[in-house]
Amino acid sequence: MKKLLYIAFALLPLIGCNDFLDEVDQDKIIPETTDHFAALLLREFNYSSGTTDRSVNYMTDNLTERNGTDAFDTNKKKYKTYYTWQQEIEIDEDGQTVSSANFAWGTLYEDIAIANYVIELIDDAIGDIEEINYIKGEAYFIRAYAYFNLLNLYGVPFNESSAASDLGVPLRLDTGVERTYRRSSVSECYEQIEADITNAISLIDESGLTKSKWHPNVATCNLLMSRVKLYQNKWDDVIAYADKVLENNSLTVMNTNIPFVSNENNEILYSFQTVNISDWSSGSAKYYAVSNELYNSFDNADRRKEMFFAEITAETNEKYIWTNKYNTAFTTMGWSNFRVSEAIMNRAEAYAASNNATLALDDIKTLHAHRYTAGSSIEYPENDSEVLSYVLDERRKEFCFEEHHRWFDLRRMNDRPEIKHVYSVIDDNGTLLQTETYTLFSDDPNYTLPLPLVERENNLIIRNVERYAKFPEIDEEVVIP
Repeated sequence: MKKLLYIAFALLPLIGCNDFLDEVDQDKIIPETTDHFAALLLREFNYSSGTTDRSVNYMTDNLTERNGTDAFDTNKKKYKTYYTWQQEIEIDEDGQTVSSANFAWGTLYEDIAIANYVIELIDDAIGDIEEINYIKGEAYFIRAYAYFNLLNLYGVPFNESSAASDLGVPLRLDTGVERTYRRSSVSECYEQIEADITNAISLIDESGLTKSKWHPNVATCNLLMSRVKLYQNKWDDVIAYADKVLENNSLTVMNTNIPFVSNENNEILYSFQTVNISDWSSGSAKYYAVSNELYNSFDNADRRKEMFFAEITAETNEKYIWTNKYNTAFTTMGWSNFRVSEAIMNRAEAYAASNNATLALDDIKTLHAHRYTAGSSIEYPENDSEVLSYVLDERRKEFCFEEHHRWFDLRRMNDRPEIKHVYSVIDDNGTLLQTETYTLFSDDPNYTLPLPLVERENNLIIRNVERYAKFPEIDEEVVIP
């Protein structure tokens, strides 16, 4: 656990403790002041390898393969286990290990270990009580967010009737080391997440401090609680916490000429994960594309269409659509963000689900007023029974390619769509050898990720969620482009 004791050189000037590492042996660094603990959290959560796994996007209906003549199987195979929902996403069909697959488990539990460390020791830090409270509150927020992601990646989707017995994830709330441990239930996990958010709200509010967008504030905590309540279908609570966010925060009009996520945009409550802000169309990723169905769902008067997407020209001059969400056309800060628009969307869904279609559409119209060009004509559903579906479609558009939103939303739907992904096997000469069609069914257990192989090897008592082997329908007709 040596990493727990390291403070990165690059961050120290930002927080005013740049002499910390100069004074002691780096192998014996122990955080002592509030600045040290603040740096520890900031380094872990904002400059880590990432607390979200963008590969999850390949499992959604937002992406499809790019069937270009240069989309060779050898190049695009890196994401195939995700894209085709394989039983083991860490091992490909040839029995080879897929590098970097299924890393979220380890990264998120590392975040939790750091948060536990701070929560246990910050009260004895040298510094003002206000700073101690804020840092402790931030640690609770980080732990809650990490468990929320773990639960919705590796736990069984929430079902009120069975949540008390359904497999969640192990809850580790201290810095003790245990070689084996069991999974808590989905209900127990949500209870802990809510308790941590409640602590975060209380401590950050009590501190009275205001920090930059690199740190969560009370509104961020309320927004996370609104999201957590949404995933449990607690509609009144969703609305109540969204209202808290919207009391003092509002939307901004999207300007396609400047990055949307910036320090100057008040719609951004919290931004994190600053590493690897790039085009994300390099490497294996460029052999996939935004699905036509998603892209065409955006009206041309919708500013998000230009802001969220770009037309890419491949080396073969073939064109395809890719997302801007991971480059500086969209963000000059992090590539994960808590935005005021989520409070609007959470509340709209809660209204629609609790049969208040008028208020739901009022929220959507408020969002559209800040996303569409002035004077745009937009058709809204006239039948109340269609409003919830409309809201969910709007949610998909607003948060496509951010965090795990689409995958998590698909998991929690009462009527999940059946998703089909076509994978074309193209050799290095550009010859199409066969097409494979894989299906993720509405009630598919593969909506839950398998535990990492190393975790199962090291902890023999932990239970893995059962997943199905996925076999394709194959068209073996050979086509030479």
